[in-house]
Amino acid sequence: MTNQSATLAVVRPLWARVLTSGWTKAMLAAAVIYALVAFNRIDWTVFAGVAENWTWLVLAFVLMLPPYVIVSYRFWLVLRNQGIVTPFATAVRWTMIGSFFDIAMPSNSGGDVVKAAYIVRHVGPGLRTKGVMAVAFDRVLGLLGLFLLAGITSIVGWKVVLSINSGGHLLIFLITVCLGTLIFFRIVGSRRLCNSQRLRTFLERLPAGHRIYNLIQCFNALREKPRDLIAVLALSVLNHICWCAALLCITYAFAQSPQLILGFVVFPLAIFSNVFGFAGGFGVGTAAFDVIFLRLLDIHVGAAIGLSFQILCVLSRLTGLPFYLVGREKNLGNFTSNLPINERI
Repeated sequence: MTNQSATLAVVRPLWARVLTSGWTKAMLAAAVIYALVAFNRIDWTVFAGVAENWTWLVLAFVLMLPPYVIVSYRFWLVLRNQGIVTPFATAVRWTMIGSFFDIAMPSNSGGDVVKAAYIVRHVGPGLRTKGVMAVAFDRVLGLLGLFLLAGITSIVGWKVVLSINSGGHLLIFLITVCLGTLIFFRIVGSRRLCNSQRLRTFLERLPAGHRIYNLIQCFNALREKPRDLIAVLALSVLNHICWCAALLCITYAFAQSPQLILGFVVFPLAIFSNVFGFAGGFGVGTAAFDVIFLRLLDIHVGAAIGLSFQILCVLSRLTGLPFYLVGREKNLGNFTSNLPINERI
């Protein structure tokens, strides 16, 4: 195969381009929010009372800022674990730029694409694939942290969880996810799976098989260093404790007072729903807030709380804009010198 044929772009079908278009996602988000208003799930009058409790909103916004430092440190550890040594300040800058582009691009993963582009441009040959996979791996660890927080909290406050409607099913689900996460790390990160030639041959036949294998290598590299594994999972949980605390403050601003234990069981599920929304959760995420808060917390202003949470998230992510406009990149190619010769390919 020639270089020219290898670089030909794959043309996606029209329907795939339409469904993944930013305009389509924006229109869907607008339609969902309009429906929530039309069916009185978002009552604009409830926001009048929030003005009297504005200090809770300020506190919520303040609590949204430390997670960026926590996530930056986690990303820095993940990069080091994958053999990419960078200054912590660089990891902070990449994280903040990625956070900004999470709202500047029509997808919650848009920031990951931009962050991966920065890494690819600077680490040099031999580490580009690892750099891209480290970004995806960091995102996976963040999502795992959400469910770990919900699972650990549900175990600690199991009596409280069982006291609500469908509490038994929720408890079983979260414990299963929590244990499943640990089992997942144990299996996917195993040395035998990583070194399996049969698995590698099978994955090479799949369209994205090499990416799956690289992800397995990432898990294995983390599992081979238990301290790194514990540290990144702990940071993921700590990150989401801050986000849940911010969400708790927003519920107080709407004059709602859920039980603390129950809140930290349910809030991670609501925050996870933002993954499916537009530019930070708008639309689908807003509707999910409404359903989750109503079913599990008996709070009837969940959509308004979700919309407020998403707006404050956008404002907090705007703090990444100065890092994009002002910062200057340095040549990081010499960091490959920290790796053995056979890894610099």
